[in-house]
Amino acid sequence: MIEIDINLIFEFVDQVLADFEGQSSLGIIYLLLFKYWLWLLFVFIFGRYLMWPEYILGRIGKWAGKQPSPVILAIDIPKANEQSVQAMENMLNHIQGAHTSFTKWGMYIDGEFMRSLSLELVSIEGNVQFLIRCPGDWRNLIEAAVYGQYPDAEITEVEDYVNTVPHEFPSETHDVWGCEMTLNTKSDYLPIKPWFKFEHAFAKTFVDPMAAVLENLSSIGEGSQIWMQIILTPLAVDWGKDAQKEVDKIMGRPAAAAKPSLIGQALKGPASMISEVTEQLAGVNMSSDAAEQKVEQDRNQFLALSPAQREQIEAIEKKAGNWAFKTKIRYLYVYEKDKPNKAIGVNGVIGAYKQWHDVNLAGIKPDLKATGTGSPQYVFIDYRRKIRKNRLMSAYRKRDTVVGTKGRPMCTEELASLWHFPSMYTKAPLVKKTDFTKVAAPFEIPSGEGLKALKTVEKKVEAEVIEEVLPVEEATSIKPSFDYDSDDFEKQFAKDKEAFAKSRPQRAARLEELAKEEAQKLEELNKKQEPVSQEANDIISDSEEQGDEQANTPGNLPFID
Repeated sequence: MIEIDINLIFEFVDQVLADFEGQSSLGIIYLLLFKYWLWLLFVFIFGRYLMWPEYILGRIGKWAGKQPSPVILAIDIPKANEQSVQAMENMLNHIQGAHTSFTKWGMYIDGEFMRSLSLELVSIEGNVQFLIRCPGDWRNLIEAAVYGQYPDAEITEVEDYVNTVPHEFPSETHDVWGCEMTLNTKSDYLPIKPWFKFEHAFAKTFVDPMAAVLENLSSIGEGSQIWMQIILTPLAVDWGKDAQKEVDKIMGRPAAAAKPSLIGQALKGPASMISEVTEQLAGVNMSSDAAEQKVEQDRNQFLALSPAQREQIEAIEKKAGNWAFKTKIRYLYVYEKDKPNKAIGVNGVIGAYKQWHDVNLAGIKPDLKATGTGSPQYVFIDYRRKIRKNRLMSAYRKRDTVVGTKGRPMCTEELASLWHFPSMYTKAPLVKKTDFTKVAAPFEIPSGEGLKALKTVEKKVEAEVIEEVLPVEEATSIKPSFDYDSDDFEKQFAKDKEAFAKSRPQRAARLEELAKEEAQKLEELNKKQEPVSQEANDIISDSEEQGDEQANTPGNLPFID
């Protein structure tokens, strides 16, 4: 421990008082700046908070200017999409491979930084389109990730749609409402409601949350546009290293001890050696007993947790173990002044995103107070709203990762739940269901050998149905009212409109071929079920003919389904 001579402190204070005695204000300032080196503090503040940020921004801008121009890819998935949301999660895991590590020299001298991509969902007068905006040298990575999970996807490079509306507000023709969205919890490790929680366990159906979003986007009328933007910056594999602190907080564990000093680390070796010698002489393994006590204590603490706390711990550990992106979400509703429809463009869409809220975990909320264009209610209202509208529009056009709400980490499971291509299937067995009523058992019910034969046929039917249905898809088809596979967007924004027009016949033929393949699968399935069903009917008929032989069957059988 360093010893301090208290007399030196008193002598220094006496010297300062003597220097300042009888001095004018200017004299005191001069002494502080030059005799007591206060000017160094001003140099530090100027360099750290003014010069250093400008230097870093300059280096970043120079490095970014050398990178390939970004591209915008319009992605169309056939309506006969059989892929589940898991495919989108796999696709995002693939894209996370864009993460790059940088050296100190690269970051502070060359200005290198982790670039980002943007998942976008756009509706222009009801025409819905999925888009991905990425750096030009990431295009092959994005296309490989998409085709790897959606082989029948169509990817078209398009122009930026943001140039179809004014960039400055107030405008004579258009107005805008918008905000940024963020997590409704301070914790970065509590996830939003994952996609598999939208499955109804009893009915075995998947109610796709994207359906509500797409229904709203497709319902806006003429003169309106809705833009959704999810900006993703890949995070390192160890992004969740502090998740254990959240778990300890929920379990009521004491905070982890601070890292020992150099002296503490130096004394740790001899201390552990003395402890080991003592344990051997006493014949007691104290470290083992302490470890067992700690395990037992942790077990008791976990058992004392509520179901909600256990769910939180499991969700935190699962999220921290997944790949993740630093995420920013922006939403804009641009409309012609004489054609507003905020019931759908604002309330409908914001309400649809409340589906991802989990009371025990986290959810998505609009950050209206900080970024909402309609939030200023007092003092210079019009001026402040104009500033927010222009700032939000500028940040959206540039896909800015800094302006607005701070980005929050979200894992690929959460992002797949928020942004995925809807499937034409819901998870329900592909078996025709019939209505039924409860009736008394008939006297001619099969028994004996006839009943055994009937059960054998039933098992055969069930086995063949399972064998044939499961490899295809445990699903029944649905027909959404929204259209996310139209060519309207590409016809308007495709960079090479001539090439896109030439590709239409080939694309139409491919989609027709997919439809025929699907119809053929169902037809083959029905044909394979017909002989088995006929065999069951024959056995039942034979059993009915033997009704006289079954006269000893009691007539008071219980009611059956």
